[in-house]
Amino acid sequence: MVGRGTPSGGGPAGEAARRTPLAPPAAGETAPPRVGRRWVTAYVLAMAGVAAGWFGPIQILLPAQAGHLAGPEGKEALLALVTGYGAAASLAANPLWGAVSDRLRSRWGRRRPVFVAGTGVGVLGLLVLSDATSATGMMTGWILVQVGLNGPLAALAALLGDRVPDAQRGTVGALFGVAQIAGVVLGTAVAVALGEGALGYAALAVAVPALAVSLLLVHREPAAYRPPPEARARTSRRAVLLRPGGQFGWAWLIRFLLNLVNALVLLYLYYYLDDAVGAGDPGTLVLAVTLLNVTVAGVCAAAGGVLSDRLRRRRAFIAAGAGLLACGAVLMALLPAVPAVLAAAVLVGAGWGSFVAVDMAVITQVLPGEESRATMLGIANIAGTLPQLLAPVLAAPLVTRLGGYRTLYLVTAAVALLALACLPRLRDVTRPPATPGT
Repeated sequence: MVGRGTPSGGGPAGEAARRTPLAPPAAGETAPPRVGRRWVTAYVLAMAGVAAGWFGPIQILLPAQAGHLAGPEGKEALLALVTGYGAAASLAANPLWGAVSDRLRSRWGRRRPVFVAGTGVGVLGLLVLSDATSATGMMTGWILVQVGLNGPLAALAALLGDRVPDAQRGTVGALFGVAQIAGVVLGTAVAVALGEGALGYAALAVAVPALAVSLLLVHREPAAYRPPPEARARTSRRAVLLRPGGQFGWAWLIRFLLNLVNALVLLYLYYYLDDAVGAGDPGTLVLAVTLLNVTVAGVCAAAGGVLSDRLRRRRAFIAAGAGLLACGAVLMALLPAVPAVLAAAVLVGAGWGSFVAVDMAVITQVLPGEESRATMLGIANIAGTLPQLLAPVLAAPLVTRLGGYRTLYLVTAAVALLALACLPRLRDVTRPPATPGT
């Protein structure tokens, strides 16, 4: 749940509001109809394709390429440089794609053009990476991937608010997270199967648009959009939602901290297994750890999303996720051995799955009206992309000068506990129940 908020008003109406954290849309908004399995399946496939294009390089291809170009002594620094610049580009790209999507007026609607254009740029970046023979080529390709794939990500996140009613948002939001997890598996498997090199990038450049096509065929949206007067009047609330201490601010901060935990766990996993654990084939072990991790995360996310919709509670799932992520990071810090890493993969998977089960439902619940949904989700998504920028800056000195991987994963656990400490400030942001006939 997102807490037990206390709406204003007493008596039966106030009590009903307190018991309904997942409330209907505010006046001026029309509740979307329930989405069917066909739409949800296409939506999940599209998100899995975007995630594969991201995490195949992050997990395997970029570390292997950095090691090939910079050698054992410079691989960490080159990887940090490439991923850092890519994350900086992503930081700007997501809200810009969102703003374009909100303001776009076209015969194809608002979200589809952004989805298609961003996918094209991301595919171009993967092809550039497949042919990169220098640090500059790597950096250019990864920046294109980051900028491009933020387009479909922004469109998909906005579609959750556009198309999915509150009563399904926990379930579909959890499947959004499961799709990202499935994309991690797909991207990592492709990278390992095709030799951790150029063929892996080329295969991902085919897989990303192939998985996106289904949503383009299934999804339909109006060619033009005009927000109702009541929605335009609510635009001024954005400053309230964004102020430090506001509900959007606390939701954003928790999302940022837990995404930072995930980024710190993943960034040097390949090198951790090679240098600290002493794995003979780190690429294959990364795949095994990833499969275990994402299987647990997928099960927890899918079950948690459905359960959170039924219970109409979100915050307990975030608390469980932060605690489990901290435990997994501590285990990696203290016991750098294959059995402990596998156990940590289970804990981290369960923690991440518990968080993503409710993450999108929480974020969409604290947004203003539909006229600025993609823009605000772009700002919310900075909490997912900024950790990619900060993780290399934080991790590189910890690994190379301040104690190595033990220090890195203990700091990671501390970040997860900080998110847990912020959680009591996040409460339900509820709207009063709609009156009959409105």
